[in-house]
Amino acid sequence: MNLELLPAHEIPLAEQASIFNRSFAGYLAGWSDLDAAALARFICAQGADLCYSRFLKADGGLPGFGYVNRTGYVTRIAGMGVVPDFRGTGAAAFLLSTLIDEAKTRGDEAVVLEVFEQNLTALNLYRRHGFRELMRLPGWRRAPTEDNQTADNLEEISLLSANQMQSPSEFPQIPWQVSRHSVTKLANARAYKIDNVCVVIGNPDVSPIRLHALLSPDIDIADRVRKAVAAVTGKFSRSEFFAPPIFPERFGTDIFQPLGFVREKLNQFLMRRDLH
Repeated sequence: MNLELLPAHEIPLAEQASIFNRSFAGYLAGWSDLDAAALARFICAQGADLCYSRFLKADGGLPGFGYVNRTGYVTRIAGMGVVPDFRGTGAAAFLLSTLIDEAKTRGDEAVVLEVFEQNLTALNLYRRHGFRELMRLPGWRRAPTEDNQTADNLEEISLLSANQMQSPSEFPQIPWQVSRHSVTKLANARAYKIDNVCVVIGNPDVSPIRLHALLSPDIDIADRVRKAVAAVTGKFSRSEFFAPPIFPERFGTDIFQPLGFVREKLNQFLMRRDLH
């Protein structure tokens, strides 16, 4: 079987969406098919670059893909998949190896990614290619309440202002999706600030409201972060809140669990392979 990679920008978005959906059919976290517009929003939200992203070509077809986000000198594999008929053929290993080699050629320092701990096939593939687990990333969910309270000093700020907030924990020490780099890529997101802590959420008119990022120079001071999250959840208390499995585990024990969030069944690992 002859395998090669093509730049993603050469593939029409509708065709990319079809391959993407076939690759994620039956995904353990659930999946709803994306059309071209929805895939474009996914690519934007993940910070993926179609110049670095690749599609796998084999036997006249396109059976796989790897979306790549490059921030500084770190490559992040923002999404990778192979259609069912090509699994177990070495296609995924070829795709991953080539993405790593291209990152080395660019002079990048590391490649990072997230993978569900329960997805043993993918997890073992990444381990075989030199990736190691940095941290566990659980998901959390909080039910609506009738207690509609918030802090008087909670203020809404722009996503650009949120993006400019430095934190002791920066990408790639934490997942890109919860870092300040991600917030200006979000559609219909809102940012709220209190006591030098910023909480970025998704559209508050759509439940569950997604927590996207917690940003502050003092983000390691759990009581201040917890207070800010409590103020935001109190402002929209009649909505369900969801913290997807991209937040470091310590956020759960220090912030989410004390505020009534319940841990989800699935969790991810943040993984890294150093290139030097």
